[in-house]
Amino acid sequence: MVAVSVRQTETEPSALLMQALSNQYGRLQSARGGTVAESSSRTSLYLTSLTGAVVGLSFVAQTSKSGDTFFVFALAILPVVFFLGVVTYYRVLQTGIEDVIYARALSKIQSFYSQLEPMHADLFHKSSVDQVGLAALGLFALRWQQFLSSAAVVAIVNAVVGGVFIALTASYLLQTRPVAAIGIGAAAALLIGLLFLRHQWRTWMQVAKALPMSTGGA
Repeated sequence: MVAVSVRQTETEPSALLMQALSNQYGRLQSARGGTVAESSSRTSLYLTSLTGAVVGLSFVAQTSKSGDTFFVFALAILPVVFFLGVVTYYRVLQTGIEDVIYARALSKIQSFYSQLEPMHADLFHKSSVDQVGLAALGLFALRWQQFLSSAAVVAIVNAVVGGVFIALTASYLLQTRPVAAIGIGAAAALLIGLLFLRHQWRTWMQVAKALPMSTGGA
């Protein structure tokens, strides 16, 4: 009886640990799902708002008899859309970082599970942060993976919005030729897009430093 009691007390902490790990694994999976859902909803909200603004501008351009009405409407609504794009970019970038943190935690639990029965370790496929960009398979390095993120999509689209706003402002205030205004807007859009991507890259490098990972030759 004493031996059985000792054996039970020795196995009880292990059972409690496995239960806690199972609960933690489920919570992390739910949290990852939440980051994906929020990223999708925020990106959709921004793109829907942008679509509505473009449709509104087209109606104003068709119905207004003077160009001033269109310019005033455009100069009033485009900064709002650009601001929405900036905050959407930052939040989507944050949710992406949160997703990587949760993925790293899930990978640690999976690694622990694989050590319980070494003969069946292959059943617990390793999917740590190192494989987020499929770098281990040689498909994407982190340097190129950044262009596939939702934050990058929002950043590039918003850069175009900012370029259009600057082009319209230059055309309206400076009375420049359309070709010159388009050139100014294109240069501004390129600069804004590069600033967004540079910020995203530096942010991910800080994440990589905090959560050491192999970037697969990025």
